Amino acid sequence: MRRTGARGGRGGSTGRPPGGRFVVQEHHASRLHYDFRLELAGTLKSWALPKGPTLDPTARRLAVMVEDHPVSYIDFEGTIAEGRYGAGEVRVWDSGRYRLVDDADPLERLERGRLGFVLEGRRLRGRFSLVRMEGRGEGNWLLLKARDEHAVPGWRLAPVLPAAPPDREPARRRGPARPRTVRSSGTARRRRATSAPEPVPAEAVFGAGRLEGDRVVDVGGTYVSLTNLDKVYWPDDGYTKGDLLAYYWRVRSAILPYLAGRPLILRRYPDGIAGGQFHQHDLDAPPPFVRTVPIETEAGRTIDYAVCDDLPTLLYLVNLGTIEPHPWHSRAERLERPDWMVLDLDPAGAEFRAVLELALVLRDLLGREGLVAFPKTSGASGMHLYVPLAADADYATAASLAERLARRAAAERPELVTLERGRRSRKQGLIYLDYLQNARGKSVVAPYSARARPGATVSTPLAWAEVERGVDPVAFTIRTVPRRLAERDDPFRPLLTTRGRR
Repeated sequence: MRRTGARGGRGGSTGRPPGGRFVVQEHHASRLHYDFRLELAGTLKSWALPKGPTLDPTARRLAVMVEDHPVSYIDFEGTIAEGRYGAGEVRVWDSGRYRLVDDADPLERLERGRLGFVLEGRRLRGRFSLVRMEGRGEGNWLLLKARDEHAVPGWRLAPVLPAAPPDREPARRRGPARPRTVRSSGTARRRRATSAPEPVPAEAVFGAGRLEGDRVVDVGGTYVSLTNLDKVYWPDDGYTKGDLLAYYWRVRSAILPYLAGRPLILRRYPDGIAGGQFHQHDLDAPPPFVRTVPIETEAGRTIDYAVCDDLPTLLYLVNLGTIEPHPWHSRAERLERPDWMVLDLDPAGAEFRAVLELALVLRDLLGREGLVAFPKTSGASGMHLYVPLAADADYATAASLAERLARRAAAERPELVTLERGRRSRKQGLIYLDYLQNARGKSVVAPYSARARPGATVSTPLAWAEVERGVDPVAFTIRTVPRRLAERDDPFRPLLTTRGRR
């Protein structure tokens, strides 16, 4: 799509709001779904539609936002080989042009959570809207059909291909797609499927220097597709998506123990830290090698959380645009029993030396309680203290202990600590001691996670001697932390085996 002017422009003198091409691909993977893609800003903005699109204005269709795809994918039809992500048949169900309903910046509309457009396809015509679902995670949207002359109440979707048998077994090993010539339904023309890159051992890929383009890496026999590796994620620093993946590859043995077995909340930045971001809880249609765990919410909804047990899963999740993985405090097999309690030291404008001072105050306070703590930088301007819990402790125990400790710290050091959540109500220079991140389903950023902050900082575990000497939190980045890990032991590792009292 050609954009003119800072706000997206109208393009030429036609007075027609900007638009581009769209496609709906029928995707017979482990479950039949439809991929809806809009050509926008040089890429394909993409949503997975479990039930497909509709012309019925009374119907609401869930649309799960997925990673951008290259524009060359817009006419893809063919077979994705068994073992690869999305293995199965892909057909173009509909395609054509679209135009926006006004000349506002479409990327800004998406960031705000509402985009209106008119489709001019063979099957889908008229006005539609994509609307983000509030309170359901920023990756969940609704595709809605407007009541116009193209609306068809009661309309039913007809697939191009018959559905796969319900007992179809998904592949357990990913392989590269092979070029294949297929015949489109109802036509005599032939279309050649896009060929994926050949798999290369991960060690060779990550040891070869700067990553660019698309690659398929072989991780011990599991094939993982890495896409758009030269997309810039940190504009001011020049770090790319490839740099982020290379970082996680280098720290894999350090970070995986803090992710394994735990439901993950994924903080995704598909366009880098300057673009939109969202927290994804429900992982829709992952490849077979990615484990998920179904968890029922208080509202009765079941969410399939990703669980990152191994390196292929870590690379897959990062390739989705996940800069920050946020694990639960408990493991999937012991969901109601958190392993630790966390205190979050948020300076909100206070100097970092005051944060270090408060961390030492809390260490001593915990020591008087017979408890130990493990400190790490938040990767922003604060710190996190992890306190191991007894094996039979539950979330109510963790929340009660965190609140009691926070209130005691605030009483003993009122010149240093505030428990006031509202930033406007806080006294300047005080550190907000957040004890509320210990309820079921709450999380904080993982140890050794990169952060979506200038400089590509990392949430880095510290030894207490470093806290006493003083450190600069911005010195820990995706460039410096791998070298740090090569030179010293992980000070957080005892957290995984230490048990506190209930």
